Amino acid sequence: MTESKSENLLHTIWRNTENIIYKLLFNRFTLIAFYAFWFLFGVLVLRKTQNAITAVRYVKTHGESVSLASIEESREFADLIKTLNKNFPRPPAIFLLNQYALNMTDNFLCNTGTLEGVHERFIFVTLDTVARDTIKKRWPNIQQFHWPTPSLYKPFSFAEGAYQTIYLLRSNLALALIKKGKSFWMMQQDTFWRKNIFDMNYEDDMSYDAIFDQLGSEEESSMRKEWVNGANFFIRANNDTQLFFERMSEKLAHWYTPDMGIMIQQCHTWKKPVCAYIPHNVVYSWEWMFTEQKDPPYLMQLDCETDGGSKLMQLGRYGFHFVNPDGSCNERNVAMAKQKMENGTVEVKMTKTLPSWGRLQFKAYWYIVDYMLWTPIIGEYIKPYLAMIGFILMITI
Repeated sequence: MTESKSENLLHTIWRNTENIIYKLLFNRFTLIAFYAFWFLFGVLVLRKTQNAITAVRYVKTHGESVSLASIEESREFADLIKTLNKNFPRPPAIFLLNQYALNMTDNFLCNTGTLEGVHERFIFVTLDTVARDTIKKRWPNIQQFHWPTPSLYKPFSFAEGAYQTIYLLRSNLALALIKKGKSFWMMQQDTFWRKNIFDMNYEDDMSYDAIFDQLGSEEESSMRKEWVNGANFFIRANNDTQLFFERMSEKLAHWYTPDMGIMIQQCHTWKKPVCAYIPHNVVYSWEWMFTEQKDPPYLMQLDCETDGGSKLMQLGRYGFHFVNPDGSCNERNVAMAKQKMENGTVEVKMTKTLPSWGRLQFKAYWYIVDYMLWTPIIGEYIKPYLAMIGFILMITI
């Protein structure tokens, strides 16, 4: 009996000792995890602060080469206006690229080359001689506006100084065109065209001054609906849109903020210009592939990569690569991609297409943004302004 009590006592002591050790280890692990999280967060904040300062300094250092005055006073811009007057009865679509976007541009032009009359609407702003000469040789019938910009000669990625500089150039070019009375489309090559968006005749609808692609989805519950995406949009030249781009250029020249954030803020808080939004069944972002893939859009923009060099690789994984090894266009692949969209069979299963780091980050940040916008009362008030601090909030990029 005494021996049994001793065994029970030892068992109880051992069990209590185990519990104490477990709690100590758990508490220590929790404490280590807590400090590790805030240490990592602090490092990311410091890194983002340094990146922001570097980016703004870069824009200020090189801003003169993409300024409104330098564009308006150039012979190249005068020639562009003559070209528009002579060859463009309808508003042109403007694209920008340097030599490091040539593969993506080739892929895009192979895609859109299957649509009648589309290339006749394109003007490519080439930022270096390699891009100019390659486009001229490969696609001689496409018009160019050559604007050599040394600060944009190298490859760059999302939220960097050069990234901000190219959007300042885009804004100032838009402003220069508006001041000459020229309406236009601004577009990007990281987009798949299933159909011709120009057939929608958005330019003829006088109920708005500008019409933008948008984030979110058609669902009423979509928090980011009527948030400008900024990849594909039409601008009508008038006094209101001139002021719109004047203010945007001023902000891009001094603030660490995405241009789409400025567009969102101005569209949601200004009475004029009147902003409209292209329906999601006409233009959708990459998020369409991760829905039920119903009602395929005319245009789908694959803007989910933070590294420009990885975009084409991701397009290939989804079935949107249209250039053969010899440089010729693969029209069969274009037709297959269109068919997959129409059938809702674009392959995105995790077992075959692992998510890229860029897409994972965007999905995480969009989840956070949706939650913030969903917050009662506060969400409604921050909706026009939240995107303006997008670069700052995205501390891992």
